[in-house]
Amino acid sequence: MREYIARLHERLDVGNQRYFQALREGSFAREDFVETQVQFLFAVVFFSRPMAVLAARLPRPELRISVLENVADEHGNGDLSMSHENTFLTLLARLGVEASTIERRVLWPEVRAFNTCLAGVCNLDDTYTGVAVLGIIEDLFAGISARLGAGIVERGWLEPEQMIHYGLHAELDVAHADDFFNLLDAPYASDARLAYQIEQGLELGAYIFLRMYDGLFEARKRRLERSFDGPHSFADGWYLAR
Repeated sequence: MREYIARLHERLDVGNQRYFQALREGSFAREDFVETQVQFLFAVVFFSRPMAVLAARLPRPELRISVLENVADEHGNGDLSMSHENTFLTLLARLGVEASTIERRVLWPEVRAFNTCLAGVCNLDDTYTGVAVLGIIEDLFAGISARLGAGIVERGWLEPEQMIHYGLHAELDVAHADDFFNLLDAPYASDARLAYQIEQGLELGAYIFLRMYDGLFEARKRRLERSFDGPHSFADGWYLAR
């Protein structure tokens, strides 16, 4: 399975996807980049919920525990000030986005599609497929976090000591991905049908995650949508805390 993942990374060539290439080359306007990051917040807020559903569907506690530990980490392990939602809000604040203005952004369909697909696979699909989806997203996000953090600093938008969230996830999500992949190694090696389910999840997770970034890059041109009032979505409960 690890060989399959390595080949998948080579095929995806994430660094040359246009979202990350534009940031690296300096052609990504700061305003547009920040607005796409506001949208990404809505994926961050939602991500732990499908994960928790998938944990409940796993039949054995030894399978559930790694997933539940990741759910706890998403929530700051009980310290909500360190939850991924709040560290990302801090990053946005340092980039000049006030939390009070975020609820006036509409949710772009690129993020809703990602969230909805993730919810669907974790609720209804084969459990190994769901674990693989989460695992490859965490795996890809480790490298993406490093790229985004470096890009933000290289563009001069933040100082290195101001970087939050992405610096942490560049290392943390490697461990998170391994937590998921460790659940999949044995079934992948033991049963061709399970290997198929896992490969389906790896491919799907990579597709929806990178497609969201590509869609956000394209959608940065839709400036009119920025003037609409929210709340962007009742489903994730954002409005309850604001």
